Amino acid sequence: MGISTSGQMISRAFGARVRLVLFFVFTWLGVVLLLAFLLNEGRREAERKAPSDALGVTSLLEARLAATMRRLQGNLEHLAVSLPRDAFKLAEVGRYREAVVNELELFSGQFPEVSGFRVMDAAGSLLYASGVALETSGFAERSYFNAPAVQSGNALYFSEVITDKLSGRTFLFVIQPVRDAHGGLLGLVAAPLDLDVLAKIFETINVGSKGVVAIWRADDGRQILRRPAVPDQVNQVLANNPLYRRIESGEKLGTMRAPAMLDGLDRVYAFQRIADYPLYVAGGLAVDDYLAEWRQTLWVAAVSALLLFLSLSLVLIRLLRAENEEEVTARKLSQSEARYRMLAENSHDVIWTLDIPSRRYTYVSPSITDMCGYLPEDVLGQSIDARLTPESASRLARDIDQRLRRIAAGDKAASVVVSELEQVCKDGEVISTEVVSSYLQDADGVAHTILGITRNVSERKAAELALRETNRQLHARIEEIGRLQVALQELAVRDSLTGLYNRRYLDETLEREVSRARREGNPLALVMLDIDYFKRVNDTYGHQVGDEALRMLATTLLADVRTEDVACRYGGEEFLILLPNMPLETAIQRAEAWRQAIEELSVALGNFHITFTISLGVAAYPEHGKTPDDLTRCADQALYRAKHEGRNQVSVFSA
Repeated sequence: MGISTSGQMISRAFGARVRLVLFFVFTWLGVVLLLAFLLNEGRREAERKAPSDALGVTSLLEARLAATMRRLQGNLEHLAVSLPRDAFKLAEVGRYREAVVNELELFSGQFPEVSGFRVMDAAGSLLYASGVALETSGFAERSYFNAPAVQSGNALYFSEVITDKLSGRTFLFVIQPVRDAHGGLLGLVAAPLDLDVLAKIFETINVGSKGVVAIWRADDGRQILRRPAVPDQVNQVLANNPLYRRIESGEKLGTMRAPAMLDGLDRVYAFQRIADYPLYVAGGLAVDDYLAEWRQTLWVAAVSALLLFLSLSLVLIRLLRAENEEEVTARKLSQSEARYRMLAENSHDVIWTLDIPSRRYTYVSPSITDMCGYLPEDVLGQSIDARLTPESASRLARDIDQRLRRIAAGDKAASVVVSELEQVCKDGEVISTEVVSSYLQDADGVAHTILGITRNVSERKAAELALRETNRQLHARIEEIGRLQVALQELAVRDSLTGLYNRRYLDETLEREVSRARREGNPLALVMLDIDYFKRVNDTYGHQVGDEALRMLATTLLADVRTEDVACRYGGEEFLILLPNMPLETAIQRAEAWRQAIEELSVALGNFHITFTISLGVAAYPEHGKTPDDLTRCADQALYRAKHEGRNQVSVFSA
């Protein structure tokens, strides 16, 4: 009783039109709120993902630069120990020139970033050189030669950025002091890092059209290299640099969002110290770049919401207009029986009466002509199902029988029914009609006549169909957004060129697998490999051939790894394969099989086929290391040994 009373109160308080308008308003607001929620979630996801993407950029650069610096440090230390002490005497240069230069040339071709090696005496005079010719005068007057670290220490020292007068290229000298048995300075062994080569590596990193990557000094905050370049900022300290303040406080890596101090653009930055060297790399993703796709989705959603609003408004207007016509008709019918005939003959709806026992029409209004093309006299006396489709006729016959039984049982609600029927017009067209049927009863409660009103609702049905299609497209777009989010999550841990896992995924997985091996006592192996003379392939045949070689190498690896193995692109032409639950001997066999398989591959270049080889280094847990960093370092050293001993071979780490 309470629910019925409340429904009646609501019906009295809100008329049919108001309820219809409220329904459409709430429907549209619901869709808009759903779109707003999804768009907000999309933006929040982009904001959450930006720091990890920026950190992925810096991790990739840090891995490349740290590997280069470690190898370069090893070469400089080797040269500092192995060069004869008399070779640092100016008078003995002629005696040692050939041997020393050959030794320098042996190491010069290992790094594309290093333009050879230089040997100077304690007075700053250039004694020996290999690699690219640079301007050699005035070494002793340069600030890095007289730095306290060079004059009194044994550690590596990094010079300021220097522009060579001969070539116009910029270099950063990495310097190793050489001392005699008493600690006196015999001379220097230096390697110039070609910053223009590093700049090209930066250009391969995708940070968006407004992104930035840079190398800074961690000891004094000076800028070494930046892309996009700002030449007047090289060797300069950026005042109040928040990244340097965090490096200076001891942080190794981190992220932050701040407006850029040079161009004012709002970016999400990541920074990372390059191993233990006084350098750090920073990368920034512009907010405008990583929100560009979201803004496009926002525009599409706004247009969709507007189209939905217009569609709903059109349907609402038509329904309100139709309802208004029904109310006018009902009011006129109730006002006077005398006006009934005039109303029936002038109504756009077809008004009719039906004799229930014979199921034949006894009256049809003239509007039947406009609706179906028949004259009233064509329909009079016909059976009710004569102008219906077979399915509608069968359904109507069942409904009439059911209604009569309910009326006979005393169900008053059964005397009025609204149904939708398909009618066939005179020209063969099938239209959708809405039929309101009232069963007129005599004094004994027996129904003998049906008073009906038939309306053509084909346009309304078409509008409803259009609305459903709009809703379907909206749901399809929402599902597409969900699929794109899943795809983006997969791309975050995949290398775009090779399809292998990236360095970020490897770091997470290696930490987890080492912990599992330690906990369960299982073996674990790590294989690091790279393509021999890959720079020569790129320089000779072009980067497209180099990229194809990388893809073929990745395909070969993927074809011969277990489900639990993790193959990733470590950086450039370097790859690393994590082999859980695999002893060292088996890992060596796997590595040798990969080496042989790659040796048999060839890259097609026109009518020629180019072959290449790989060198591999193997390290195992717990024999060689018990932490992820130790295992990676051991595998790297084993790879370096394979390179040093002639390439195209497998080398196992040995202390």
